[in-house]
Amino acid sequence: GKPEDLYTQPYPSGRATMASVMSALANARVFTGARVSTRRTTRAVRCSAFPARQISAGGFVASKVGAIKSLSGVLSLTSPVPALAPAPAKRAVSVVANAGGGGPVEQDTVAEDVRFDMTEQGQKKRWGMVFALFVAFVLCNLDKVNMSVAIVPMAASFGWTSIEKGLVQSAFFWGYAFTQIPGGWLAQKYGGKIVLFAGVMLWSFGTLIAPLCAQFSFTALLASRFLVGLGEGVAPSAATGVLARGIPPSQRSKAVTATFGGLDVGSLSGLIIAPPIILYLGGWAAVFYLFGMLGFIWGTWWFAVYMRDTSTDRREMAVEKEKREADEAAGIKQPPIPWGAFFRNKSFWALTAAHFTWNYFSYGLLAWLPSFLSSALNVTLSKSSFLSILPYLATVAVTTIVAPTAEKLEKNGMSRTDVRRMSQTLCFGGGAVCLTGVAWVINSTPPEAVTKTTIAAVMTLLTICFGMGAWVRTGLFCGHQDLSPKYASIMLGTTNTAAAIASTLSTFFTGYFFNATGGNWALSLFLPIAFFQAISVVLFQAFESTPVDFDAEQAKLSAA
Repeated sequence: GKPEDLYTQPYPSGRATMASVMSALANARVFTGARVSTRRTTRAVRCSAFPARQISAGGFVASKVGAIKSLSGVLSLTSPVPALAPAPAKRAVSVVANAGGGGPVEQDTVAEDVRFDMTEQGQKKRWGMVFALFVAFVLCNLDKVNMSVAIVPMAASFGWTSIEKGLVQSAFFWGYAFTQIPGGWLAQKYGGKIVLFAGVMLWSFGTLIAPLCAQFSFTALLASRFLVGLGEGVAPSAATGVLARGIPPSQRSKAVTATFGGLDVGSLSGLIIAPPIILYLGGWAAVFYLFGMLGFIWGTWWFAVYMRDTSTDRREMAVEKEKREADEAAGIKQPPIPWGAFFRNKSFWALTAAHFTWNYFSYGLLAWLPSFLSSALNVTLSKSSFLSILPYLATVAVTTIVAPTAEKLEKNGMSRTDVRRMSQTLCFGGGAVCLTGVAWVINSTPPEAVTKTTIAAVMTLLTICFGMGAWVRTGLFCGHQDLSPKYASIMLGTTNTAAAIASTLSTFFTGYFFNATGGNWALSLFLPIAFFQAISVVLFQAFESTPVDFDAEQAKLSAA
């Protein structure tokens, strides 16, 4: 019958039988007082059969009720058992073991429509904010790709050597690596919305002044690109902080995919629209002026609509507010960033390895793919630019299905940890297979023997590889928020520092190994990436999406 029947129906003839007692115990253990609503949010149901206590594995045991004594008493099957009185109503609580072997962490037991504004108006505003984040990341990669396109006419105009061209390209990454950890710290301390606004304004300013700096001096141009890198360096951590604070867990995969999918759209859009802007709208300088102004337009929109709005943020409950105010009144300071706990956590290292590999793959191919197509496949420069777009089209197309697929898998019972692991396995495992296939094709086919079939085979494999890469949005880029909403920004800043180093290494070592191997693209570009991807698939199996109380773990380390 219904759970409340346990409170109201006496046993037959007023006596307990073995069958009735065992039935009651079974019901008490199975029914936890929680149900899932039609919106897939978990709510407490005020009809628990027996009061329950938590155990570290996350289960429940029945407390002693009436004549039933679970530990030392004797169970009487002859004494009458009175009808059970309703237990005090209380919200269901779950306890789960943390990732990485530490103590248990109590999950948020407040229903999503209590913790967040889940009304129609609230949802509309929340997804409007996600769209604004998406646009910010479109602009992020527009201002990254613009130099890749504009550097050809700029080099011809200023007479740059290949070394000077390399310096211009790398100046961005100097700034980008510099602000990863500071950006995460700022977002954690002051909130991601204001840090993202500052970052977009800074990189848009650096983009806007690039033509003037180039005319003034080579050093000034490097400084402008450094500013662009500084601004873009805070964006991933800031956006992660915004999402961790403003997006319910049930919508996280979809929101993260939509936000960071802007990077792929930005890369694709930049490769498509930058050449005609240069050719027909005023030369290479027009790219920087136009893209820079778009950033300031976005900043005006963000400042006016979202930056100061807290209605979509995670709500602080009355009890939480009282505790926070009591701590502040008592002079209890917030704990420092738990660096030691981060670096002792296996899930954190799994994210770091995945982030390193992702950037080694994505920036290595972004920088060298046109050169590969031209030299190894005898593709002309115009056709090379067109073919370079195809893999990014695949990424954008697959991005539209990965979030709904991940969300559906969770709703159908797959654990969030398994969804994250599966996503990274598809991303890197599929990529490693495809890139190994490309290496085999080009090693088997010298440039003079290349045919249209060869080009079609290589581009098919690369397109599949980039399409599988879209799964990173529901794997790696959701992992920081899963692990610790509180420290998601600073953790992403830390793993992205390793990723920024990988971006620099991939562009450098590809060229170095290309010369060392006598121009072998398989050994210099594709097989190293495939190797890192295969290793990362294995390492990511250690990832657990279960939240970790890093403050408690750090306290244990300090006390030891």
